[in-house]
Amino acid sequence: MTTTRFSRRQAIGGATAMAAGAALTRTAFPARTSARQATTTIEVWGGVPAENGPQDLIDAFQVAHPDIGVNYTRYVNDDTGNTQLDTALQGGTPIDVYFTYALPRLAQRTGAGAATDLAPYMAQDKAVMDWASTTDGVTTADGVYTSLPTTAELGFILANQRLLEEAGLTLPENWTFDEFQTMAETLSSDSVYGTFAVPDEPRTRLGPNYWYKEDGTSSNFDDPAFRAQLERQRAMIDSGSAFPWSDVLAQDLRAYAQTPFLTEQVALWSTAAFSLRYVNDMEEYPHDFVTTFAPTPTPADVAEPWNLGGLNNWILMNSQARQPDAAWTFIRYWLTDGAAYLLRGGKIPAFPGTSEDAIVEGILGPDRETLYDVEAFRRVLFAPDLRYPTDTETSGISQIAQIWQAETDRFLIGETELDETLTSIKQQADAAIASAG
Repeated sequence: MTTTRFSRRQAIGGATAMAAGAALTRTAFPARTSARQATTTIEVWGGVPAENGPQDLIDAFQVAHPDIGVNYTRYVNDDTGNTQLDTALQGGTPIDVYFTYALPRLAQRTGAGAATDLAPYMAQDKAVMDWASTTDGVTTADGVYTSLPTTAELGFILANQRLLEEAGLTLPENWTFDEFQTMAETLSSDSVYGTFAVPDEPRTRLGPNYWYKEDGTSSNFDDPAFRAQLERQRAMIDSGSAFPWSDVLAQDLRAYAQTPFLTEQVALWSTAAFSLRYVNDMEEYPHDFVTTFAPTPTPADVAEPWNLGGLNNWILMNSQARQPDAAWTFIRYWLTDGAAYLLRGGKIPAFPGTSEDAIVEGILGPDRETLYDVEAFRRVLFAPDLRYPTDTETSGISQIAQIWQAETDRFLIGETELDETLTSIKQQADAAIASAG
């Protein structure tokens, strides 16, 4: 395959057009699988396209449970898609089971009463209860399980192997944020940004509940780690080694940034395994470079840093579920027997029992030896002693997420200065926590 390099301005313009078209397609034609003839039908909403695993899972489920039909509606896991889901939940749209992919939204939905306590079902299922009660990251409030995580999501760095080789660089097996920045600067050129963005350094340093002071009564945005993170990101944007945030906003790339990476606009990308379904999709994203992997960089002065991942992709039963027993049967299947069907969508099962070989083969797909540095993937994904943060403090977290996003957006596009930004975030977050009681 012949590769044609474009200027960054040309590439960004083309990507904007593609992103806009994709958004219209996703909105106008949501993925939905039709229920077979069954005595009971449940409605399931999730963020994974049906063709990336849910359809196969549902087909297998309906073989195992022919009396239960399933309609699957795919919503895009971005601000617009989540608003559609919230509107549907609040408006009484028939939804029995749904997924949530971010803790602030999880706290918002469970706090609004849009979830059923699963504990009564789990009490009758020893395997699920034993796993839930002994696994870090499966959280409960006073014995109430309003959600269960279905996916183990590890944060890592994707890298374009050809761009590394052209620059004479090799990815390290461990590195610091300063080394990450230096590599991004070296990889940058008139046609390439070194990185899409800077990984979440405060998270790697501070770990669980990093937005909060230890007692949970005020926010932690006066910690120097947040200043360092924003300073680094803004400096890299200004120097041309990180993707312009104005284009992130214009193209709606916050949740899905595969286009800049797969069109070789950026060389490094901090993400997780769910993004690999786009690397595998050579029809939609044709490319002729090998994708390799590195661990997330860590602060130089932190001996035991935290990974950016953890258990995620929470499955919930709507408190207004019309068919709760059938909904639980489906939830259990997705969590356990059906989990392997989601590997092709980049979803590593949270429930134990899937081998490392099955994970590698399922996620990287049949063309893995051509598309990926497979050994680097194994080394990063199965590294020993990874520490995953489990957040337990959620006071005002939905509002805090909105505050952080709005204020940092303004800073990263140059509308505000750093002191003003951090002061505003701190004051507004403290007020949100106080208001939450």
